[in-house]
Amino acid sequence: MKKICLKLAVMFVVVLITVLQACQKEDQAINQVSSTTNDNFKSKEGDKEKDGKTFYSSTLPIGGGIVRAWVTENEKGEPTSVGVKLSEKALQNLPDEPSQFVLQLPKNKGKNFYTHVLLDWNPQGHEPAHVYDVPHFDIHFYIIPNEDREAIGPDDFVQFANAPAAQYVPPAYLQIPGGVPQMGAHWADLLSSEFNGGPFTKTFIWGSYDGKFIFWEPMITRDYLLSHPEVVVPVRQPAAYQRDGYYPTNYKISYSDTPKEFTIALVNLVFRAGE
Repeated sequence: MKKICLKLAVMFVVVLITVLQACQKEDQAINQVSSTTNDNFKSKEGDKEKDGKTFYSSTLPIGGGIVRAWVTENEKGEPTSVGVKLSEKALQNLPDEPSQFVLQLPKNKGKNFYTHVLLDWNPQGHEPAHVYDVPHFDIHFYIIPNEDREAIGPDDFVQFANAPAAQYVPPAYLQIPGGVPQMGAHWADLLSSEFNGGPFTKTFIWGSYDGKFIFWEPMITRDYLLSHPEVVVPVRQPAAYQRDGYYPTNYKISYSDTPKEFTIALVNLVFRAGE
């Protein structure tokens, strides 16, 4: 029943946003262009994460391979990108049950803005049905301590419902009702392919808890990764930011032959002053 209600809520939101978008001015529509328009965009900006020094988390076994998280910082110690690397064999022999992997980012690196990565493997996908119910990875980049994330409870209904103020929400994002324990509330990109007649291959989620955004989450299907993509996708920006920090302007999905591994990362991080 919960899954059905969630699906109906999401679909209602999609219809509502579609109607509202039809009434917006043309310049607003341009500013809210779907990230999928730039799927094949690869610029020099998309390679900035190669500059500076990169610091890695410990590795964890996943499937037949490993995963590790990392943060790259510039000469000032500011983070320029943060991501995970999955070895090619990590996509083989994956468990049949949902699995979670917590990757602690090195302390005192990248100004300590990003704290840890929570990677979920969903072999059957998850709700809503016919939207995200295919095998995929959820990769959450958190800016709160791991212990604070773990303290998010199943009955935190008030905190899940407490949304950030409108100026902190990017265009064409809307909150999915409810929340997930030890994770937070999720904000769906209503311009993403799966809400506009196309398949779900990848999407970019914002996550909040008790009125604050606390994570960013690329969601990517296993099949899409196996296609060996090389994409740098724009991240739509809000009008303002809640706290000083380093925010992604793009996210990247790529495959490397040497070594054979996949990279999923928030790139081209930009410092924004909080209000």
